[in-house]
Amino acid sequence: MSNQELARALATVPEIERTERLLDEAKKRLREHPRGTAPDAARNEVIDATVRTFQADGSWPADLGKRAAKAYTTALEWEAERIARDRAKTSTELLAYDTRQAYSADALAYLGTRLDEVLSDAREAAETLGDARTADAAIKAGGAVVEAWGHLQGLTDDLTNIRSAQWELLLPRLRPGDSVGMFDEERRKLRGWKRDGFGEVKGSLDDVPAFVRAATDSGRYSEAVLLWLAGVGTAHVPTSFEDLQDDATAGTLPDAFEGADWLDHSPRVTPQPTPQPAKVFPHSSAPHLDHSQPAPAQPKANATVGDPKPLVYRY
Repeated sequence: MSNQELARALATVPEIERTERLLDEAKKRLREHPRGTAPDAARNEVIDATVRTFQADGSWPADLGKRAAKAYTTALEWEAERIARDRAKTSTELLAYDTRQAYSADALAYLGTRLDEVLSDAREAAETLGDARTADAAIKAGGAVVEAWGHLQGLTDDLTNIRSAQWELLLPRLRPGDSVGMFDEERRKLRGWKRDGFGEVKGSLDDVPAFVRAATDSGRYSEAVLLWLAGVGTAHVPTSFEDLQDDATAGTLPDAFEGADWLDHSPRVTPQPTPQPAKVFPHSSAPHLDHSQPAPAQPKANATVGDPKPLVYRY
């Protein structure tokens, strides 16, 4: 595996490391198995040779059956070994695939830790560089600045490998033996998000410069991109396809309630109504609650009884 960051990320997950090692061993065993002949072909070779000899001189071997059976049995042993090694390779490929899919988040978490280390070292190098942001400027400054620039170049290579490993782990892979990709749509989305520049920082791309997005799309990182990521404070490695999707689709979902009519149910203060005096009619009388006392005076009328509403029959 040429990308050492990816190799180390996978090696940090025991389950992935074990199945990958088993797969390498299964492939090696299959390659090392010598070429052979199928049982039917081996038996037929003995029989055909006997027939040709018979046609040439009329002789017939007494042990033909034994020799044909031995050739068949020997070839059968070879074939059984071949089938077993091939089956071990095929089934271990499936095991390694399923294991890697199940534990890829752990490998991505390791890459996140590595990214933090690289960015921390880049910030230290930036302090030594001062205003130098090119190789020529570093050479002119000389001394520790040149050494810091060389270290920054090495960190840029590390960043390139980390991002390459990140996309390798995020990319949904075709399961061995499947002829039709189950993740074609997901792969298309992932390529689109990478092309747009997602996967570098947490959140939206509003504050991500064009030169950083271009590096994400091409996979070619520069010292300027590394220094920008080191200073932005939100650079990260997505932990899963869903984590990246959350960043890429945030703010793009339609508002299901846009344009809807809303009733305002917020609390309101109802003004207190002006009190109205009670209506007193000429026939009204004041209540006489205590009969041991004289009856109260007749109240002063302030209203009259209106004429009753005329009765109208409807047919």
